[in-house]
Amino acid sequence: MDYSFKDPTPILLYTPKELMEKIVQRVEKERLKQNITQEELSEKTGIPVATYRNFVYKKQISLITFIKILKKLRMEDALRLVVDTPIEEEIAETLEVLEEKRKKERKRARKKN
Repeated sequence: MDYSFKDPTPILLYTPKELMEKIVQRVEKERLKQNITQEELSEKTGIPVATYRNFVYKKQISLITFIKILKKLRMEDALRLVVDTPIEEEIAETLEVLEEKRKKERKRARKKN
């Protein structure tokens, strides 16, 4: 997914309220694109429908809840922009952890013939 902004306005010129509106628009656009109702998204994320509606209409949400929504909508790239971890680096780190786990696993001796 490409998360580059097409709006030429520098992000620093937006008020927090305006930024939140843009974020809500982006999430809602993706939700509708995936043909998921607010109720279905609520069920899949385990958050109350009222909480999601507060996000959409009142522009209020906790960070944890926002992350759950982004992950469920497969918008992890938006999170990656914030934490600044390229996917290639993330995959490499994961593979290293798995390799270390594999090395630590007990190996069984085989009978010699």
